[in-house]
Amino acid sequence: MKIILVNPPFEQNYPIIRNRRKKAILEIVQPLGLAYIAAVLEKNNYQVKIFDCAIGISQLDLIESLKKEQPDIVGITATSLSFLSAKNIAARIRACLPQSYIIIGGPHITASPGDLISCKYFDAAVIGEGEVTFLELVKRIENSGLECLGDMEGIAYLRGDDVVLNRKRDFIGNLNELPFPARHLLRPLYEYFPFSASYRKLPVATIISSRGCPLGCTFCDQAIFGTVYRSRNADNILDEVELLIGKFGAREIRFYDDVFTWNRNSIFELCEKMKKRNIKVSWTCFATVNTITKELLQKMKDAGCWQVSFGLESGDPTVLKALKKNITLEENKRALRLAAEAGLGVRAHFVVGSPWETKESLEKTLDFAKKSRIDYAHFIKFMPYPGSIAYRMLAEKGYQFDYNQKFNMLDNADIMYVPGSMTKEEFMGFLNRAKRQFYFRLSYILRRLVSVRTWLEVKAQIFGSLAFFLHYNFSNHEENISN
Repeated sequence: MKIILVNPPFEQNYPIIRNRRKKAILEIVQPLGLAYIAAVLEKNNYQVKIFDCAIGISQLDLIESLKKEQPDIVGITATSLSFLSAKNIAARIRACLPQSYIIIGGPHITASPGDLISCKYFDAAVIGEGEVTFLELVKRIENSGLECLGDMEGIAYLRGDDVVLNRKRDFIGNLNELPFPARHLLRPLYEYFPFSASYRKLPVATIISSRGCPLGCTFCDQAIFGTVYRSRNADNILDEVELLIGKFGAREIRFYDDVFTWNRNSIFELCEKMKKRNIKVSWTCFATVNTITKELLQKMKDAGCWQVSFGLESGDPTVLKALKKNITLEENKRALRLAAEAGLGVRAHFVVGSPWETKESLEKTLDFAKKSRIDYAHFIKFMPYPGSIAYRMLAEKGYQFDYNQKFNMLDNADIMYVPGSMTKEEFMGFLNRAKRQFYFRLSYILRRLVSVRTWLEVKAQIFGSLAFFLHYNFSNHEENISN
């Protein structure tokens, strides 16, 4: 059978890479979820290709390619923000390839399988981790079409006007048994791009060394990998690192784990073996403030890590407690201090606009960010993702959120939820002001210029800052015109 896997664009009408301003303030990385599934399919002797619409493939180009390929199965992944795009692509595929089976997977449909009703073009949905389930689904379709899905774990499908949700499949226990992602089916690594000013060397490759996050934050969607932490061993991880450097030309690695530092002993071992193998590559990771120690950060620094990303979430203790990340303001301060002592850069993420937010708590968050030694601050507007605790809480109160409409995460005027303590205009004003006040302080600009080491970093700093300024002012100008 011939199988094609599709990563739809975040915005339905055009690929993100064609908009230079959005390219500068977004991070577009290889779709490793699809690459893992493709690797499993290839291991089982299936023909498979990947079309990544996030980096230069329009919907028209995609459809024309599919007409030429005539695939038996098309698998489409979708987050909540790209679900509308996935639906539109599925409709066009069904129109021109009526005999092809169309399968949807990814975070959105896993958290909200009932949304199959809104799109009759999907033949089935993969719920949860996709590698084992998609392979079994392909084999069943190959043998008997859609006739024998009733006892299959990890899928949902339509029966008339009803959604049938089968038993959940167990999580993959031993991640070392998975083949490395089929990156040879993706666009060249240099065509992807990290967030501006977040790298020292290009190209940057991403790795997922663990799955599952035990933290249980109220704003986070954990539908795919769940809350059970599972990690690959150090040798398996480093084999992939060496492959990325030697075969794909990676010059920097970004570990994309939700909680990279959850198991400190494993990270100590990884860093030790990285040095023993003489792997000299710069790398970054996501870390949680209550799992790090000074010794761990120093070990990471010695092994090539130059930046850590912390989810600090808020500068207000009450909001922090409500978000249930099990961290405190003092732990946030301690983590920033330890990172500075270890000589590591810090990228901080703040979730703003959650149901527990007030105008006062927003100001506390901005004030905390400005007074802390943070290299880059991301003020991320709260999104009620279907797989999150916050979504269920709001739904129980009567809120309704429609992911079947176009939504722009980058436009501060496009807000899906506003806390009851403020108006949309007040929240939008904070989002615009927070970035300006943080990034355009003279002390911050001077500190960043002093810290850069290469001409590539200088360009990234300038390009990133200008992109922020131009994008958000352009968004405001568009809003004023529409009003």
